[in-house]
Amino acid sequence: MATGKSVEERAADAATRVLGHLEGERLIPRFIDSYVMGFDRPGLKNPPDQFAERSNRIGREALVLLGLLVSEYCAERLHRFKLGPLKLRDAGAARRFADGFWQAMAGDLKLRPEQTADLVRATEDYRDPQAREALFSGRIAPLLDPQPQMKDKAEHAGRKFFEALDKVAAQVAVRVFSQP
Repeated sequence: MATGKSVEERAADAATRVLGHLEGERLIPRFIDSYVMGFDRPGLKNPPDQFAERSNRIGREALVLLGLLVSEYCAERLHRFKLGPLKLRDAGAARRFADGFWQAMAGDLKLRPEQTADLVRATEDYRDPQAREALFSGRIAPLLDPQPQMKDKAEHAGRKFFEALDKVAAQVAVRVFSQP
C-alpha cells in the first residue's frame, strides 16, 4: 500500500466518493429515467408511492453491490509485502477497509447499527463473481418493470446498470489510491 493515508482514511474517502456518485451524479434516477424513456413506459412512475418504494429498493441493491465492488477493487491494492512482481495481499487490511467503508457509509447516511449490519449481510449474496451480474439484474428487473412481458428488457437494463456500477467502483478505487 502506498504511504500516506491509513486504510481507514481511504475507506472513508471511498464511501464519500460512492455517495457522490449515487447522489451527485444521480445514478439511480438516471438509470430509471433512461429505462422509462427508452421503452416508453411512463406509467411505471405511477402510483408515486409504489414507484418511490421500488426506486429505494433499486438504490439499496446498487449500494450493496457498489460497496462490495469498491472493497474488492481496493483490496487488490492493499499489500503486506511487495518485491517487484511478487505481491502478498494483506487480508487484514482488506477487512479493515471493508469495515471502515461501511462505518463511514453508515455515518454519512445516518444509519442505525442494525441497518448497517443488514447492508453488510446483503453483500454476501454477491460474493460469487461468476453469479453476481445475473443475480443483480434478476433482482433489479422486477423492481424496474413489474410487467412479465418486459422481463427480458428489464434484465438487459439491469446488466447494463451492473456494468456501469462496476466502472464506478473501479474509478473510485483508482482515485482513492492515487492520492498519497
